[in-house]
Amino acid sequence: MAVDKLDLKTIWDGGLTYDKWLAACNEKCRTEMERIYAEVPMSAEYSRILKAMTRPVHLLAIAEDWCGDVRRNVPVVARISAENAEMIRLRCVDKETQPQLMVRYLTNAAEAIPIIVFLNETFVEVGNWGPRPFACKRFMARGKAAGKIDEARERIAAFYNSDKHQSTVTEIRALIDTASTTEI
Repeated sequence: MAVDKLDLKTIWDGGLTYDKWLAACNEKCRTEMERIYAEVPMSAEYSRILKAMTRPVHLLAIAEDWCGDVRRNVPVVARISAENAEMIRLRCVDKETQPQLMVRYLTNAAEAIPIIVFLNETFVEVGNWGPRPFACKRFMARGKAAGKIDEARERIAAFYNSDKHQSTVTEIRALIDTASTTEI
C-alpha cells in the first residue's frame, strides 16, 4: 500500500507561530509553558552558535496543550528558536486537524506528542524528535515491559525535575545542527 506524499511546506505554512499557538492555549497550560520557557538554560556559547546560523531550519511541532510532554518540551524548542527566529522558524499544528501527518509519526503505534519535525530550507525532512527525551522514552518502554506504567511516569517526572531541560536542549540542538548543515 502506497502512502501519499505530504506537502510539508503547506502544512508548515498553515501552522501557528509559537506565540499565536500559546495565546490560544488554556490559561493554566499557558502559564506553565511560560514558566518553562523562562527557565530553559541557554549557554552563551550555544546562543552564539544559533545567532550565527545562516541556513534556515523549519520546525513543525505537532502539539496540543493538554499533553504534559508538550507543556514540558515545546517551550524548550520555542526558547531555542527565539535565539534566532529568522533562521529557526517554528510553527505548531495540532494532531486532530492533521491526521495524515500524525499517522507518520506514531510512537510505538500511539499518537504521542509532541513531535518536532525538522525541515531544511527547502522543506525536506531531515529528522524528527519526540515525544520526550531519550531517557524518558527508555523509562516508559521499561515500565510497559515490566507492567509498571505508573512507576515509569513517576521516574519521568523525577527526570524532568532533575534534568532541567538539558536533555531536550541537547537532543534538539543535534537535530538543528543536522538540518542547518551544508556539509556531510
